[in-house]
Amino acid sequence: MVVLGEPGSGRTSLLNRVAWLLARESEPRDSVIVSGELARDPAQLLGVLGARLQRLTEPEAPRGRWLQDLQALALPDGPFGDVAQPAILMELVDLLGDRLAALARGVCLMIDGISPTVAHGVFGGLRNELWALEGAAWVVAGDIAERPLYREPPADAFFARTVELAPLSANDAAKLLRAHAPDLSDEQVAQAIAADGTGNPRRLLRAAADIQAGISPTVSAADGLARRAADLGGPLAGRLVAYLADNGPASASDERLLRQVGASRQRVSQLMHQLESAGLLETLDVHEPGRRGRPSRRFAVKPQS
Repeated sequence: MVVLGEPGSGRTSLLNRVAWLLARESEPRDSVIVSGELARDPAQLLGVLGARLQRLTEPEAPRGRWLQDLQALALPDGPFGDVAQPAILMELVDLLGDRLAALARGVCLMIDGISPTVAHGVFGGLRNELWALEGAAWVVAGDIAERPLYREPPADAFFARTVELAPLSANDAAKLLRAHAPDLSDEQVAQAIAADGTGNPRRLLRAAADIQAGISPTVSAADGLARRAADLGGPLAGRLVAYLADNGPASASDERLLRQVGASRQRVSQLMHQLESAGLLETLDVHEPGRRGRPSRRFAVKPQS
């Protein structure tokens, strides 16, 4: 199954809820949830899955055991690197099969935030090999903006179902706010819903936090900036501004930013300077504790008058 939604739509919460429900069925099933953002290529994703399954199959084993297993696959870079990569992937699939066979019951493998490129390399390139693994069900969550890439053949044949998380209705948004911010008045709930305007759970809660802090909600302004950035530099620029609005200042070398936005450091740096020239971003000099020398340069969303 593929679960698609925009950032903040509740993908991670949904996966955790499903894991909780699976553990409480009449015939319980284990779940493994990993962050796909940790993996920059298929081998890294399979390695993370193998490490987490090892904790299920051998909960008392030393944590370094999996690292020892991987040493045999850590071939040095060289002229045969491209040739060795398929063999490494097959070894990792075999290791996953061994881990699954050692479990007393089936397991649901959930991957949250995987990039389309990695997803296609795993579930497209290794489709038949993963189909052959017994005892595993797969759930993959990603950004709905990249929907065509997740469903690109041959990966589309691996997943029997696609679930798209729709925006919350006004009634559901009000329920969410009352559950997480019970002190809000009806008027403040309506204000938070109006400030978001999109039914996005993360942005709704951010608007509620602003209201509780006694400041004007900034959600709509941030979304407007993201749309302006997208008009100026394309979808990538829009995602960059949205990320900075949600997470605060960051540099062009921030690994988490690069994974979330889905771009190279060079491309992000170019966009940051372009958006700074357009008045959407500003640069901040940050002195990091314990670091000597020049301050680090970070980009942030520029307050709009």
